[in-house]
Amino acid sequence: MRCLWLWGVGLLLALLVLGCGGGSEAATTAVSSEAPKEHRPLSPKHPRHIYVTLDGWQGPENAGMLMAQERGYFTHAGLETSIWSPAKPERPVGYVDIGTDDLGISHEPEVVLAQEKGAKIVIVGSLISQPTAALIWAKKSGISDVADLKGKTIAYPGLPFQERFLEKVLATGGLTLSDVTIEDVGYELVQALVSGQADAIFGGSGNMEAIELESQGVQPVVTPVQDFGIPAYDELVVIARTDEVSEEPEMVRAFMSAVTRGNAAAVEDPKAVFGILGFNADANPETSPKALRAQIQATNPLLSEDGRVDPEQAQSLVDWMHEEGMIEEEVPVETLLAK
Repeated sequence: MRCLWLWGVGLLLALLVLGCGGGSEAATTAVSSEAPKEHRPLSPKHPRHIYVTLDGWQGPENAGMLMAQERGYFTHAGLETSIWSPAKPERPVGYVDIGTDDLGISHEPEVVLAQEKGAKIVIVGSLISQPTAALIWAKKSGISDVADLKGKTIAYPGLPFQERFLEKVLATGGLTLSDVTIEDVGYELVQALVSGQADAIFGGSGNMEAIELESQGVQPVVTPVQDFGIPAYDELVVIARTDEVSEEPEMVRAFMSAVTRGNAAAVEDPKAVFGILGFNADANPETSPKALRAQIQATNPLLSEDGRVDPEQAQSLVDWMHEEGMIEEEVPVETLLAK
């Protein structure tokens, strides 16, 4: 586990060490949100240095960013980009909210919950524009439907929205959260199921965790969240502080343009994606080369082609979350998405 530090320009100089623990994910340290930022026209000769925290390991779902970095698309757009993997999945929202990072990767429903709690963040683009989360158990477990999960242990990554969604999934089988044991295992979903620590996992996906399970000899039964009545949403989105979007719109546009170009390059050249991830210290060390190739093949078709979030789809998600009691007040979609 390596803790990296970043320094801020100005009279206030703060060192904040974050997330040193758990696995081999990279952690990031950064400037205080009070540190002044340097604003100047974007230029390849004098790039704007930005800091981005992913939602987890560097992997196929982040291929657009990794390709943009590898092939110089960020540099061409006038950006110098540092990309980190957090120690825990919930940290990108907090990092961006307090100004530790310029941008972060999160989940659209998580942003809805965070905004209701007062987080000064907004969605500026999409990486994966459809749900990939699923309920997964091993075929040999004897579990045949949701009702069979009564008394069982379900592992999940620990994000608040995932617990809310799991509650709705369980309701389709006549269960409540009190009928099961839920365990926050962070990024260790696969290991939790393989080791028997959990009977099922929620929040993983068919294009990532299911493939990893298969590589370890487990035949997964995968049920996408939409099969349980959860509406469509953007699984992975790019977030920024609201004030930064207003102050530096050109930075946000340049970043998303480079990422969109990177997504196209990833789809066109999956071998290059494997080349980046196959020897990447911030990629999941438990993933075999064979599984990684399969994950890239399964994920590439899911990468957003234009990086845009559908406002009507976002509004439907907000409406549903309000109707289901996940949020007390509807977050206006105009405040959820950057203009």
